[in-house]
Amino acid sequence: MAHIENRSRIQVKVKNRDDLTRHFAHNHAEAAQRYCATLRDQQLKPLVALLDEAYMVRYYVHGKRKGFTANSATEAEAIQKRIEADQYTGLFVDYTQAHQTSFADLLIRYLKEEAPRKKGFAVIGYQINMWLEDAGYERQDLAAIHAAHPNPQDRNLRIPKPTGRRMSHPSEAAAFIKTSFAALGPEDFSEYIDERLQCVEPATVDRELDVFRAVCNAAMSAWRIHVHMDPMSGLERPKYFNERDRRLRDDEEARLMAAAHEEDHLWTERTLGEQLFEEQHSTTKYQRLKARAEARKMVLNEARHVPMFATFIQFQLMTAARRSETLKLKWNQVDLDRQTAFLPETKNGRPRTLPLRADLVALLRELPQTGESVFPIPVDYLRKAWLRMCEAGGIETRGSERLRIHDLRHEAISRVAEAGSQTPGGFSLLDLQAFSGHRDPRMLLRYTHLTPTGLAKRLDAAFSASGLEYGKAVRYHGRMRLTKQAKLPMSELMSAPITTAIDNVVDFKAYRKAAA
Repeated sequence: MAHIENRSRIQVKVKNRDDLTRHFAHNHAEAAQRYCATLRDQQLKPLVALLDEAYMVRYYVHGKRKGFTANSATEAEAIQKRIEADQYTGLFVDYTQAHQTSFADLLIRYLKEEAPRKKGFAVIGYQINMWLEDAGYERQDLAAIHAAHPNPQDRNLRIPKPTGRRMSHPSEAAAFIKTSFAALGPEDFSEYIDERLQCVEPATVDRELDVFRAVCNAAMSAWRIHVHMDPMSGLERPKYFNERDRRLRDDEEARLMAAAHEEDHLWTERTLGEQLFEEQHSTTKYQRLKARAEARKMVLNEARHVPMFATFIQFQLMTAARRSETLKLKWNQVDLDRQTAFLPETKNGRPRTLPLRADLVALLRELPQTGESVFPIPVDYLRKAWLRMCEAGGIETRGSERLRIHDLRHEAISRVAEAGSQTPGGFSLLDLQAFSGHRDPRMLLRYTHLTPTGLAKRLDAAFSASGLEYGKAVRYHGRMRLTKQAKLPMSELMSAPITTAIDNVVDFKAYRKAAA
């Protein structure tokens, strides 16, 4: 059974003397009595009242004492009746924890318990710290959280700044995370969405909502924090279309490679200078500058040149690998003789093997194999170097027309699709899927416009090989159908998913007349 405890404050006042009004906690009755005695000594008549503002409904769940806070006696009585009725029918659900836990508490718990298991831990951490800061909470130490987790996804993850770096505008609407989980509703998230859309792209807001969605799911499913209804149920997400089809144009590749050659001078000078400095076993700044000057002379005299960025760009264009996959590639995963590179872990969680063309193998042989990584380029350094190369090559660096590193992956897949269209056999979407590593073939639909010629040739070969003649294909209700006389196996049709016009197709009515 449930019972009600009145936890309202005790009010002591004197008529027409508001300045003498005092409030005492419900458990400070003795202090209220002493104040009343003081007022009576002054020949005043104090009035004592127990306010109707705070009640605790006490009940037991599986032998454990629980409490539910109400703001009035009427509300407390309604809660008491509901709890007793649910307990009697066996349908009781404990919502106490949801009322006592703020959404900010859930974000912090998710950051500590669930986020380290994700590949994007650092990004999730930056986002959660951004919301905590905007709501007035302290930012969490991401490095310490990652180190304390018993099973992080990447134990070697490097976090440059412990609490992360703010990458977005402050948001006043983020204060909604102070609300208890039980009181959250879609209107809280909608207000946040409306404000964020004023300063960032819809795709960015949608990714932030993914984090909110993950936290809600973890709270309701994994942590068993019960709420009457999913707080994000009915929420309308921002609509957007951000599919990019940016490709290299005209002589952009030549200009980009020329800029990469100059960037390789800087890279060679930097790495060679550090190598010479370490060989001197010195720690002075003068010796470091001297080693850097000696390395600069060797580069200018073309005594040393490491085509690191030139090879990186060609690697992207010839393998369609993702940037993270390329930067994580180790020399022990590359077999130059067999022309393969094995990726043990990709974005979709499945390993795959990259085919290496002969000219790419020749470029890889020019790279030094002194370290573990094939491309030992820090992510921040690559980002800045890419910007320098684009600017030096006269390539757009801002707006929707800017060239991104990931656009090289799109360019690589497009080139393979186009090359397949110019060969008799051609490449099907399944061939492209094997090359690109996409788990979902629907992601490749943007490349279908590049493959019809090769697929048409494959269809021609399939139909001619089956001896298809007049009358073995018919048109019925606007659709082309093969008759039994065609004897074309389904396996041959499945290898060419895009159809083309078939010669010698007759009208269905004429076919029936001829058959009669």
